[in-house]
Amino acid sequence: MKLKVIILVCFCAFFHSPLAFSDAISVLKAQLTMMQQQMQVMQDKLDAQEAVLKKQQQVTQAITQQQPVSVKDQTVKSVTHGIANSMTIAGLVEVIAHNTSSDGWSGETASDLILDTFELSLDASASDWASAHVLFLYEDDDNDHLNVDEAFIRFANADVTPFYLTAGRLYVPFGSFGSHMISDPVTLTLGETREDAVQLGFAADNGFYGSAYVFNGDIGEAKNDYSDTNNKIDNYGLNLGYSFTFASDTTPFVLDTGAAYINNIATSDTLDDVVNTRCAGDACIKDYVPGLSLYASAYYGQFSLFAEYVTALDDFKMNELTDINNKTLKPGAWNLEGAYHFELVGKQSIIALGYQKTQDLYFDTESTDFFEKAWLVSFSVAIIDNTTLSVEWKHSDGYDEVKKQRRSDADKFDDENLMQLKLSYEF
Repeated sequence: MKLKVIILVCFCAFFHSPLAFSDAISVLKAQLTMMQQQMQVMQDKLDAQEAVLKKQQQVTQAITQQQPVSVKDQTVKSVTHGIANSMTIAGLVEVIAHNTSSDGWSGETASDLILDTFELSLDASASDWASAHVLFLYEDDDNDHLNVDEAFIRFANADVTPFYLTAGRLYVPFGSFGSHMISDPVTLTLGETREDAVQLGFAADNGFYGSAYVFNGDIGEAKNDYSDTNNKIDNYGLNLGYSFTFASDTTPFVLDTGAAYINNIATSDTLDDVVNTRCAGDACIKDYVPGLSLYASAYYGQFSLFAEYVTALDDFKMNELTDINNKTLKPGAWNLEGAYHFELVGKQSIIALGYQKTQDLYFDTESTDFFEKAWLVSFSVAIIDNTTLSVEWKHSDGYDEVKKQRRSDADKFDDENLMQLKLSYEF
């Protein structure tokens, strides 16, 4: 509106007199000067507001970068980075094709292709003194699940002390179970024991090693009353071994030998199932039957040897573990295996021969899960990195006591031939 008045004044002044026109020009200049001042005031206000916003942003950024928050963020990043650097992941996948021909053993000839084993292990060591190990395991059996096979914490620092402490779920050191075969050694079948345990051990620089451990086994000791089970931590074991390496320019020699004792062999993974099945509960052992394991392994040049013996040290009592004639049993097992290591068209290969024998590892006329003796031959070749192809032939012979019992049966308990082909990959 003001601009229109100014224009009108200028127009009238132009037509009426020069003096009036000059006054109009002065008024216009004054108005323009006032408008410039107002615009400058507005610009100053905008600059001030922008400065305030910039200052607020700087204050906010300074608050977020204060020392307590920064330390926390750095700690989280440091721990995450440390765990990632200290963790090792490994695994195993095994696929097996097998064919079984039975002469009166299972009464049938069968073949199958199966995912036999899957393992996934996690090992973490975020400090010099403590580490953790977890192993997930799937095996082809009736329970088609992935289980926590091992999970334990270990306190050890070999640079400071030869002693270590392990607590958690682990396979107690009862037996060695070394083998180059696809089939498990029969010593493992009898003696392998997995428990939630605490183990105190040592591994000395001079080659000696050993440990002691305690746990609460699944088979309790009933003492005088079979219905009153001792459910407490009263199972224990000891092992002692010696490992020796002779370094030679031509032919190195490595020897590992040892012995192990457990006060209740009935808590082994196999006997646990058998005893519980036969006496229908865990209150089935009047007095614990201890077990003994003796083992040795040797490597000399291209040759290797495994020898092992696992046995109960006493007979089980009546109603605990007896055969088909109610004779008390004292289970035992031997494994002897030799192998030759060589290269075949540039690939690492192993050929192995084995002999296994058991004692009192039969319980009734249906005991086809266990054999008296077996001969094995295997061949393995590393076809590509981390990948091995193995083939095995195993001939198993049943117990004479069971053969006689089933002599008149159409399905006689005699022998079995097993052919297996295994493809395995480790990572």
